[in-house]
Amino acid sequence: MIRVAVTWLTVLLLSATAGAQPASELYLGKPRPTTVPQRVVSLAPNLTEILFAIEAGDKIVGVTRYDDFPEEVKKLPKIGGFLDPSLEAILALRPNLVVCVKNSGAKDRLEALARMGVPILVLPAYRMKDIYTSIRVLGEVFHKTDVAQSLIQTMKTRVKRVEQKVKGLPKPAVLLVYGHRPVVAAGSDSFGDAMLSLAGGENVLKKTKIRYPMVPMEQVIHLKPQVIIDASASGTGAEMTQSELEKTWKTWKIVPAIKTGRLHFFDSALWFRPGPRIVDGLEKLAEILHPE
Repeated sequence: MIRVAVTWLTVLLLSATAGAQPASELYLGKPRPTTVPQRVVSLAPNLTEILFAIEAGDKIVGVTRYDDFPEEVKKLPKIGGFLDPSLEAILALRPNLVVCVKNSGAKDRLEALARMGVPILVLPAYRMKDIYTSIRVLGEVFHKTDVAQSLIQTMKTRVKRVEQKVKGLPKPAVLLVYGHRPVVAAGSDSFGDAMLSLAGGENVLKKTKIRYPMVPMEQVIHLKPQVIIDASASGTGAEMTQSELEKTWKTWKIVPAIKTGRLHFFDSALWFRPGPRIVDGLEKLAEILHPE
């Protein structure tokens, strides 16, 4: 899903952490909702998923072309993408709140909406703690604090359980691939790097200074990954199908992961959407890295 994947990589690269910032500091411009928003446009699939998870999905009136979960969002009006939202389409939906992640690609359009009096809530989407921040803030905005806190606690419990299960186990060397032509992989200080660490793996690119480097095959051979996680083939718009990728990878039997059959294909939505389902991805990743 290279087009979708690369777009989400852009979002992750442009996203900033928010720590424990209160909701009042996360708005773009001066407009603020004065009551619980009843007409919401979501410009990021992960935020859409969070809204549904905290029982506020019924307030959403518009989403991006990339939204596909839960099933209900497929019937909602599309306002473009999170890098190229249509101001006309958004305004036509008469929103009293727009939620988005930090994104310089759409900054001018969002600032224009704010000048028109539309509240714009900008939420973080870079680290695991940012997911908790987004859930907490949206819970406050929609008066779903109890539901949000319960969701956060459930996620933290599941993450802790994974950490405990892999604690002390040998850490396989892992290459996490997001795209091909050229190969784009998770580098140091990336969301994927953090996921690999939580799941009990060691990123072969942990020493890179670039979060999402392009990696020639000569370097892949040199890195000698014991496991390769390929998250590039799910969804629509992928450069190659999974079967094509399998054929391509299998020509590189000199790579330990290929030689031992530890090439795995992973649903990219679990990687590129920093929302509630990220824990599903973490649990599956831990099973892949530690089948025992």
